[in-house]
Amino acid sequence: MTNPDLNRRRGTVAAAILAGALLATAGLSLSACSGSPAAAPSDKGASAMAAAGASSGRRLELHLVPGKAYSARMGTWPFSYVVQPQVAAWLTTADGSFVEPLLVTARAAKASWRMAPAEGRPEALPVFSHLKAAAADGVSAATSKGETLRAAGLGADLPAGTYLVWLEVNRSYDYNSAYPKASSGVNGQPSIVYRAELDLGGPEAVGADFSPVGTGSPDGSDGRVREGLAGIDSALELFSSLTVSYLPR
Repeated sequence: MTNPDLNRRRGTVAAAILAGALLATAGLSLSACSGSPAAAPSDKGASAMAAAGASSGRRLELHLVPGKAYSARMGTWPFSYVVQPQVAAWLTTADGSFVEPLLVTARAAKASWRMAPAEGRPEALPVFSHLKAAAADGVSAATSKGETLRAAGLGADLPAGTYLVWLEVNRSYDYNSAYPKASSGVNGQPSIVYRAELDLGGPEAVGADFSPVGTGSPDGSDGRVREGLAGIDSALELFSSLTVSYLPR
């Protein structure tokens, strides 16, 4: 049963579109200070810092560290290009009632796909895409070229309690024997859905690791999470570390 009080709330979630030219192995770290310009990336490949959401008040911080399968170069020169994961995150109550979106990559939020069929790419982030109440435009951000630290503000009217933070990630063309190119379109392996449980609203900071709980629809036909990870391999290596923290101030 959806909690009407939670559905009426409008959290103050700041967003910034971020870009940088770092090597994928070095990454881009996105952090703090809403509205500030992005910092210049280091020419030595060290992590750079850029604006990414709320910097004070009650907030959630998402920390996503790229893994060895984060990027892949497709095509051949001079028509090659790099693909990186699409990502979405959202907050629910402990019983799964939707509260608010936290983050979605801009391409997924706007359905702005390269060379996509008329129906778009519903299989990219199918679980999040079926949450039509998500108002994703307010939390969209460009796909990061590396490490991401993003803060999302929580309104003062959010009741204290146990909540679930959900994360859905997917990268195109990650074929394997279970999801071969011949039958998987551009998607390859389906989206991976992660979950973390946090007690929000207390006076102390708390954190949790995300754990994979299942996959999204391979063809995007529904928003159901399919339990288990049978047939999944490199899709679990898009990120080496996925954590979320609650900061009370």
